[in-house]
Amino acid sequence: MMPNQDETIQLQQQALQKGAPILPVVRSCRVGDGILSLSEEEQERLRAVAGSFEEAIQFFIPASGSGSRMFAFLHEYLTQPSLELAEKAERFFSRLPEFALYRKLPVSIQNAYQTGALTLSELIHFLLNPNGLNYGQKPKALIPFHIHEPIILNAFQEHLLQNQLLSKGPIAYHFTIQDEFKAAFLEDISSLSALTSGTYDVTFSSQNKDTDAYVFDERLTIVEDENGQPLRRPAGHGTLLQNLAALNAKYILVKNIDNIQHYTQKQASVENWQVLLGLQIEVRSALFRFVETMDIEGFKQWNQRMGLFESDLIESLNINEWVELLNKPLRVCGMVRNNGQPGGGPFYMEYNGMLTKQIVEKVQLSSHPRASQLLLQSAYFNPVLMVLSPCNLKDEPHDLSLFADPSSYLIVEKNHQGKAVRFVEQPGLWNGAMAHWNTLFVEVPSAAFSPVKTALDLLDFAHHANKGA
Repeated sequence: MMPNQDETIQLQQQALQKGAPILPVVRSCRVGDGILSLSEEEQERLRAVAGSFEEAIQFFIPASGSGSRMFAFLHEYLTQPSLELAEKAERFFSRLPEFALYRKLPVSIQNAYQTGALTLSELIHFLLNPNGLNYGQKPKALIPFHIHEPIILNAFQEHLLQNQLLSKGPIAYHFTIQDEFKAAFLEDISSLSALTSGTYDVTFSSQNKDTDAYVFDERLTIVEDENGQPLRRPAGHGTLLQNLAALNAKYILVKNIDNIQHYTQKQASVENWQVLLGLQIEVRSALFRFVETMDIEGFKQWNQRMGLFESDLIESLNINEWVELLNKPLRVCGMVRNNGQPGGGPFYMEYNGMLTKQIVEKVQLSSHPRASQLLLQSAYFNPVLMVLSPCNLKDEPHDLSLFADPSSYLIVEKNHQGKAVRFVEQPGLWNGAMAHWNTLFVEVPSAAFSPVKTALDLLDFAHHANKGA
């Protein structure tokens, strides 16, 4: 039974009072110690498995995030100028015609830019404000990313194009969005279909408002809105676990909306997906075979090679516990070498005396007594390239909420009308919300990871047409 409003408020107050938990992180995962590295021959075989796969697969792509962060350096340049921000803004301005968004500017503004009559501040206001292109409010998914002469595609459309040849089976896409932008997404599907003569199986959902967190002041008193109602805020992407579970799909591929390459540069990404999908298919098949034949010794030998579970964990289980373990939801997660990106990485955590593999955000380590040491040792980064199987080995869906760790929440501090407020974020979708999934980390090439965190990232090679493709 779900807690009522009073119970929920009390639970969130208690969480704020306790503070963010110190996670039982033991060490970072590395190749040979929690991360699987595949030979070229193994990758080729797995790509063939995925390429001939005829069952349905489903993409799950969170796409409700605002594009405002892409242009934050421009907004800050106007409000809090500094030498660093000025250099970034000038780089953006001087290379403006290279951006796909340049093609969306009215001809009058393009002409003013070409003749030197357009100022940087005028351009920024037009890009970000509602009386212009309003990119300060639009979802990142709908912002132009790539030029395909003579057309322009946004991140949402590029995702639909990129993976059409991933396997032989039907491919569906599910995007989580803000409801007020649904018409714009549907219009972009129609435009893409008209351009390509293709059809795209796309569904949408939005974050359940019932999962929103209550907002508290410094005395842990509920903050009220202008109507005298409790103020609430979205409680993080971990709330999307409900949306993920509602798909009832056997294989779900999870990716961030901003990690997309120009269509002519898609090959590395497609091949990487095939490796991860092929591995998920093979691992599930192997686990099914071991359970069907009760071949525990064969499983132990297989596990030594794959490193799916710690050997101490396997030795501690009776036969029923072993079968239950192998039937848990399974995720295969690509990991790239860490080049200083912000975000999470693969770590071992200790649950009930046993080590399990987890994805941990840097912010979750901030209060850990060995935070600096753990981060220095961390050689890999989570690019959010995951193939999930949320079913048991008989393809029956799990109640995914049973495999989350509600104690690994985050505390968010914000400013509301000049006052400091706090609220509880639920465990992240691929962090605590999947804490008790079976997890296989796999090394993947960095070429499959080219996110757009700032508009300047669109100047990188991965976001321009490969003339040799």
